[in-house]
Amino acid sequence: MAAEDIAEQLGVKSILVAEAHSSMKAISWLSTNMPGHWMEEYIAEEYVKDDPFVEGLAGGPGSMLFHCGQVRRDEAKTRKAWTLSHQLKNTGFGTLYCTRFGKDGDFGKFVTLGFEETATDKPQLDMTGKDLLAALLSTTISSESAPKAKQYRTLQKDILSTRQREVLSLLAEGMMTARIAETLGISEVAVSQHFAKARKALGANTREHALALAMSLGLISL
Repeated sequence: MAAEDIAEQLGVKSILVAEAHSSMKAISWLSTNMPGHWMEEYIAEEYVKDDPFVEGLAGGPGSMLFHCGQVRRDEAKTRKAWTLSHQLKNTGFGTLYCTRFGKDGDFGKFVTLGFEETATDKPQLDMTGKDLLAALLSTTISSESAPKAKQYRTLQKDILSTRQREVLSLLAEGMMTARIAETLGISEVAVSQHFAKARKALGANTREHALALAMSLGLISL
């Protein structure tokens, strides 16, 4: 509520905070006050795969401005990318301003501020206040703190196989490779292969990193 009050003072129509995986083009969670019918369409149509911010800010921290409804059909990479641009316009957005926070890598936190007008309709105000609001939102809004009624998720549990979730769960219990293999009745080589595939699926550097990501995304639980 406080964020919405500040956003209104800055001329921001809607705010969205999300954690996304760039290479998989998937959202682990997001919280927004954008219209519910639009978010349902966004998820149902899997627009995240053509989201200009998820792709454009994949390299690391930075900001990006997107003008809704201005993508021409012959310029769009895909038909869905064209549809996404114009559906945003139809929903009442003229311009979206997105900032990605976090270190370089697949996972990042994205804060998007939506405006009714486009940059050509009305001169943009000093972005300092908006950048400060985005930074504040990135540090205070998380999957735990965001209102459940305004949360949406697109990253599904099937990103990991049953066996991959099992080896990560046993790792969380403190078991080493040999004990995990004994518990599951498989070879140590097979255990290592499952860890490797889990790391690749999650974009993790180590098995411990994969475990931390899987737990934060709700893919496994203790």
